[in-house]
Amino acid sequence: MLKIRSRGTKILLAGLLAAGLTTFATASQLSDKCDNCHGKDGNSTDEKVPSIAGFSSAVIEDAMAAYRNEERPADKYKPEDGDETDMIAISKKLSDDQVKEVAAHYAKQKFMPHKQSFDAALAKKGAKVHKKRCEKCHSDNGSNAEDDAAILAGQWKAYLKRQFKLIESGERDVPKKMKKKLKKLKDGDIEKLIEFYSSQQ
Repeated sequence: MLKIRSRGTKILLAGLLAAGLTTFATASQLSDKCDNCHGKDGNSTDEKVPSIAGFSSAVIEDAMAAYRNEERPADKYKPEDGDETDMIAISKKLSDDQVKEVAAHYAKQKFMPHKQSFDAALAKKGAKVHKKRCEKCHSDNGSNAEDDAAILAGQWKAYLKRQFKLIESGERDVPKKMKKKLKKLKDGDIEKLIEFYSSQQ
């Protein structure tokens, strides 16, 4: 079984592949299927699906392990000209080696921040919240993949809102140190953080 790394599962993904994978798929075929949902080279064009280009291999492998073990909820998604699926179903079709191949591929790609609307006033306040509560693990304003944490800066706002909602409700688990940080947030701080990350363009 694919094991979760010690850093735990941190933010991340929704819908790596379209349905129909086989254990004989090549690395290129796997990444092509991933691109069906996550966009060319992992830069999503759908606000419901996160960009995963540039994520560290550790983050992707951890997320896949969490999906496979059903420790992280997965929304149903249907790409254009594709079949509806979700990450739990997909993760169970992939071998450990295939997960490593996919993770290594996207770790080599360049993350492209999304151009999207944001509230400048809230984003400014969110920058202060991030610096105080989040910068230690999500350095460089949430853009440093070397932290082995999901890239938040420039990620789709709709996706961020969905993931924070899952975390707040307890449906999505996060590392203990992140839970402690979240408990220290005041009302409205999450909204400020989302606007701040959305503003990083």
